[in-house]
Amino acid sequence: MNALVLEKNIRFLIYQRNVLVAISILVSLSLVMTSTFLFFKSERIVITPPIIEKEFWVDSNGVSPTYLEQMGCFLGNLLLNKSLQSAPLQRAVLLRHTDSSYVGILRQKLIEEEEALKKQNTSYVFFPKEAKVNLQALEVVLSGDRQAYVAGKQVSSDSEGYILHFTYSNSKLLLKSLSFYEGSKSGGV
Repeated sequence: MNALVLEKNIRFLIYQRNVLVAISILVSLSLVMTSTFLFFKSERIVITPPIIEKEFWVDSNGVSPTYLEQMGCFLGNLLLNKSLQSAPLQRAVLLRHTDSSYVGILRQKLIEEEEALKKQNTSYVFFPKEAKVNLQALEVVLSGDRQAYVAGKQVSSDSEGYILHFTYSNSKLLLKSLSFYEGSKSGGV
C-alpha cells in the first residue's frame, strides 16, 4: 500500500512541477514582451502649471495643439502687454523661451521698445479674442484688440493679429519669430 501512496504522491509532485514550469514560462514571456514594448515606447512628460485650462502633453516627437496654444497665449501676453515698469521682467522671461537664433534680434527689439515706452510715457494692452493653432507649422495666430495709453489715457484701439512661430528641439518649445498677421499695418519683428 505504501508503494501506491508513494506513486500517487510522486505523480502529484510531477504535476505540480509541470504547472509551476508552465506558469514560470508564461511569466518570463510576459516580462520579455513588456520589456520590449517599454523599450520602443516614447517618453511623454506631463506638465502641470498652477492653472490648467486645457489638457496637454509633450513628448520627444512633439507637443499637443493645446500646449502650443497655451504657450502662444503666454508668450503673446508677455510680448503684447507692456508698461515701462513690467518690460524688463517680461524681457527676461521671453528670452528664456526664445530660440538661440532669434534671441539677439528679439533682445534688441525689446530694448528699443522699452526706450520708446520711456520716452513717450506709453503702455499698451492686448486683449486676445482668438487663438488659432497650426500644429504642423508650429504657429499660433493671436487676434484681438490692442489699446495704447499715453500718461494713463487711452489714445488708440486697433484690431490686430500676430503670428508666433515656434521651433521644437530637445523637448523644448521655443519662440522662433513674431510677425504681424495678414492685413496688419507692418511686417515682422
